[in-house]
Amino acid sequence: MERCPTPLPTPVLDAKQLARLLSVIEEEVLPKTAQGVKEGNKVFGAAVLRDVEGYPTVIAETNHEMLCPLYHGEVYTIKQLSELPADQRPNPEECLFLSTHEPCCMCVSAIVWAGYKKIVYLFPYESTRDQGIPHDLQIMHELWAVERYQVRNKFCSSAGIPELIQHLPEDHRPALTQQVSRITSKYGELSQKYHQVTPLRKCPAWQLENL
Repeated sequence: MERCPTPLPTPVLDAKQLARLLSVIEEEVLPKTAQGVKEGNKVFGAAVLRDVEGYPTVIAETNHEMLCPLYHGEVYTIKQLSELPADQRPNPEECLFLSTHEPCCMCVSAIVWAGYKKIVYLFPYESTRDQGIPHDLQIMHELWAVERYQVRNKFCSSAGIPELIQHLPEDHRPALTQQVSRITSKYGELSQKYHQVTPLRKCPAWQLENL
């Protein structure tokens, strides 16, 4: 199949916009994730924001795989948004999809099928692996022999917040870097709790051999 000659542009955000996205993760997604971890769910969450000034939140959610193995943070967010009244559901093309972790192959496909074009995440696959959950990289390698999806294509374009911070003027970076560090520490603590409190009997069989 011929590669798309005109992929969508990489998301570009200024310091104020990135601070807003980080605040959504820290103040809206993370508290739900903390509760979810207590129930045996993983540390992944997501939010949909209107792509306008201030990036107002449409919905913020977290992983609910104890309800259904398909309810990763992104998929559950899309599901919950779809159940809102029609007048509260914005056009996906006019939104930014925010994910705490780089979406797995299932989730990035769900995001595309739902119509979202712009994806921004905090933690790349490598960070997810280092938090003790290597399945994103393993599945892509085993199923398609690739390291990751094309981050720029005709359906969507994605970027990591740390990468976007590095493209800002140097004097805009310290506050954001500090915010990222604080959030990273909180997710590290949650990841440890997840691995400590989640009984092996709750894990799908295909995960057990990798624990």
